[in-house]
Amino acid sequence: MPRLVLAIFSFYIFCLSNNALGQTIVQGTAPDYAGKTLVFSTYQNQISKTEKNIANVAVQTNGDFKFTVNNSQTQYIFCHSGIFFMYLYAEPGKEYTVKLPQRIEKKQEDKLNPFFEEVKIHLMVTSSKTTRYAEIDNKSKELNFLIRTFDDYFDPFYNKYAMKVYTKEGISDMDSTLRRIETTFDNSDNPYFKVYYNYKMGMLKFMSTRFKSRHISDNFFLNKPILYDNPAYMELFNKVYDKYFVYFGRTQTGKVIYDDINTSKSLSKLKSTLNQDNVLSNDTLKEFVILKGIHDGFYEAEFQRQALLQLLDSLISTSKLEKIRESGRNVRYKITRLLAGYPPPAFKLLNQDSVWTSIDKYKGSFVYLMFCTTQNYACLKEFEMLKKMLDKHPNLFKVVIVSADDNLKDIRRFARKSQLKWTFLYYGNQPDILKDYDIRTIPTCFFIDKEGLLAISPAPLPSEDFEGYLFKFLKAKRLL
Repeated sequence: MPRLVLAIFSFYIFCLSNNALGQTIVQGTAPDYAGKTLVFSTYQNQISKTEKNIANVAVQTNGDFKFTVNNSQTQYIFCHSGIFFMYLYAEPGKEYTVKLPQRIEKKQEDKLNPFFEEVKIHLMVTSSKTTRYAEIDNKSKELNFLIRTFDDYFDPFYNKYAMKVYTKEGISDMDSTLRRIETTFDNSDNPYFKVYYNYKMGMLKFMSTRFKSRHISDNFFLNKPILYDNPAYMELFNKVYDKYFVYFGRTQTGKVIYDDINTSKSLSKLKSTLNQDNVLSNDTLKEFVILKGIHDGFYEAEFQRQALLQLLDSLISTSKLEKIRESGRNVRYKITRLLAGYPPPAFKLLNQDSVWTSIDKYKGSFVYLMFCTTQNYACLKEFEMLKKMLDKHPNLFKVVIVSADDNLKDIRRFARKSQLKWTFLYYGNQPDILKDYDIRTIPTCFFIDKEGLLAISPAPLPSEDFEGYLFKFLKAKRLL
């Protein structure tokens, strides 16, 4: 009996330990953010940069916040808030107290600027302890301290050499720079930092003409584990294999790749061709490079999009690795989300009557979806032309306006004053909708068919003769 009791007790302790080590606790006090909700995410896929929400954090009226991340390994987490992109490396089994920067909201023009660059802030860890033993870590060995210190030292060198590469200057002092960095940081025993450091150093070597892409591939990727979630690994991977299909297709052995993709649409033929490049002799790496190649090739004129989608579907269905299949699905969503014939990105927004509204509500009707603000002169002129069109054809389609105004009250006031019988939606609770629909200028429009699929993407504005274009489209589809 005592042995049985001991076994049960040991198992119980084991479970508690594993639970602690499978979680990270993050907390702090930030009065500037009182009443706000901080959305923390991680990358589901770092080829397509697909983000996954992991925590919605309500900041209390006194500024206190606390949340838990369920993670079995170190995870890169981040939060878009105001002008900032705040990030942290969350080690399982750790409890962090962090300091947030003083809150600065984006200006209205920044919200609508697709090229606006957020200010990257590595959150400062003011204290750290292990949740299992409540031991205070040595600050100099804490992972975020190590990476932050390294980045502060490394980034000036990287930026310096990036400029030299851009201007095609020679890099004569690369060896001395590498030795200087190695002397300063090569003695850390944190396993995650050692990998991070290694691939960051690889970025510097990649810039040097002495270290060819083949050398980097052989030493950093061939027969090495794929670190899907490590930002330093993925940064170098995305650089080394950028537009790989295009560059390999320019070689004598690789030129058949265009026939493999565009004509045969055959994953097996593509793999056979890539076998001739010995840097891809590892099957797992080969599939990951194919995934990257499909993503990049989708935006290149040399490849047919439907052919690439067929190859992607084959890769998703045949790969033995769930991570490849999952990454493939993420890439597929990104490259098809605004293609005609596919469902538009989902949303759930408040309308002018404070009613939650989704695009699915309009299935069974044609929808003209417009992104704008009610304060923008160009949008107001398009509204006038759109109203005249609908006065002539009142039952042809429904109009849904997604407005990036500062607040819902302004939208409600405009809708009441203008007396336009359209649906006005406030983007505020889902600001990423502008990114999801790739809004680069306002107004921007889309036309959605009765099945809820994108029919014209993007659609012409009313001032661009949308009426004439629409009737030609409907006649061609025999919908009139």
